[in-house]
Amino acid sequence: MQFLRATKGLLPVLRNCLLVACLIYIGGNWIMSSGTPDLDEVVLKHSLGNGSSIYGARDGQGGATVGFSYRYYVHKDLGSDREILTALVSAHPFLKTKAPDVQVTRQDGVIHLTVRGEVYAYRSYPLEGLGAVSIDMKL
Repeated sequence: MQFLRATKGLLPVLRNCLLVACLIYIGGNWIMSSGTPDLDEVVLKHSLGNGSSIYGARDGQGGATVGFSYRYYVHKDLGSDREILTALVSAHPFLKTKAPDVQVTRQDGVIHLTVRGEVYAYRSYPLEGLGAVSIDMKL
């Protein structure tokens, strides 16, 4: 009889400990996940003429339930698409969009980026090292 009372009191404690351990395991995996993009296609290549280029790449990280996102980078000139995708995985994009509709034009030394659709993130820091090239972005 005493054994049954002890067991009834111990089961909720063990269940709560197991629940906490599972939550810690799931949270730890989520925090430690790499979060690197899954770049699978180059959608834009535009040479800046100073040894750097603007590259756009499709990110398929969302899987079947989330649409593609597109990341745009300023990076030193690269060769093949495979080389571009490999190098850009560890780089930081200056622009993330929902659609690949980014057009790049150059007039009088100024680069114009025309973006159509949703912009998820924009950072000007990667653009500061371009030297005499200035960026004029219109949404």
